[in-house]
Amino acid sequence: MDSLRDAGADAWEVASRRAGVIAGQAAQLNADLVDLMVEVLETNCWSGGGIKSPEHWLQLMTAVSPSRAADIVAVARRKGDFPELEARLARGTVSLDQLVVVARHVPAAYAESVTEFVQAATVSQLRRVLPKYLFEPGTPGPVEDPPEPVAPVDDAPRLQMSLHDGRFVLRFDANPLEGALIEQALREAKDALFTAGDPDATLADGLVECASRSLHQARPASRREHYRVLVHLDADGNGWINKKAALPSRLMKKLTCDGTLKPVWTRDAKPVSVGRSMRIVPERTRRLIEDRDGGCRFPGCTVTGFLENHHLHHWSEGGPTDIDTLISLCSRHHREHHQGEFTIAGDPGTPAGLRFTNRHGLPIERDIPDQIPPPDHPPPEKQPIRGWIMDTTSITFRPTG
Repeated sequence: MDSLRDAGADAWEVASRRAGVIAGQAAQLNADLVDLMVEVLETNCWSGGGIKSPEHWLQLMTAVSPSRAADIVAVARRKGDFPELEARLARGTVSLDQLVVVARHVPAAYAESVTEFVQAATVSQLRRVLPKYLFEPGTPGPVEDPPEPVAPVDDAPRLQMSLHDGRFVLRFDANPLEGALIEQALREAKDALFTAGDPDATLADGLVECASRSLHQARPASRREHYRVLVHLDADGNGWINKKAALPSRLMKKLTCDGTLKPVWTRDAKPVSVGRSMRIVPERTRRLIEDRDGGCRFPGCTVTGFLENHHLHHWSEGGPTDIDTLISLCSRHHREHHQGEFTIAGDPGTPAGLRFTNRHGLPIERDIPDQIPPPDHPPPEKQPIRGWIMDTTSITFRPTG
């Protein structure tokens, strides 16, 4: 029995030592990723080409999860606030997960005071203590969005709609009670889009979703037809909505790429005939495409609901409507493609069959070399013992100075 116990102890010690070395190397590599994201944020080189955020860029280029990408960017945004902990991350004696909790909850003035606690505490202990700790008010910390201005109190709501420089402009103000009703409706619609897989949905997107729901639910069908948006087209490829401002060509391509349209064909500025309402992509075809794609096909996009079908060969230019020429895109990437942010080519029938290229002509994909060099960092220092039992009531952090 003693020999078996000794063998188990030896195996534990060897595995523990190896785990420590690997953990240190992982921390060092994560420090390199943080430094990379600092450069990316400073140069803004992540933007464009359909990339929604620095987190999306990192997720795409390194194949990390969305939550891990958000953690790395959060630490990069606070680079320099915790110099001692950042140095320990680079040496491998503090993990990225530990530093993430600090970056999300600790003001910079307390950097020196929390260092010793962070070294000894587990991530779970940090998550229990730091979010609830009452740091002194007014100390610099994570930037929060400023409060939205409060609309003046009035009995009757007011709404103004206009077109300005080719954009639809809407202004609404109401009393706080009616304003709260509108706000909750927009937030619910925004949350529905978020739940469907669009983490970047805004309140403006929620407003569009509310309008879309209302028109789709209008009853009876004759009423729904009465309020249908009319897209006027002429033989020269020009178009406008409800006899209002002309549509840019990129928007014309997007409208004819996906959606329910009632085209009004004109010749010499006079209507020739009103075509029957038609769905460009039949419902059965749409379901087959969405089932095949499983979500937006743009690399790294996590949206799986409220998808739009895109013609690889634009329908307005004679492209066919069949499964081999259609792909699923979220509304954001569908819009940005038609704005020229990126191009799409290839075969949608296979998972890796499509090629996305940004506006600079560069492929939107990971660039990992065939041979990965091993980490050349020195072995990490001996780790302090973590996981001790804490009396959180006795922990006190003080600002520097």
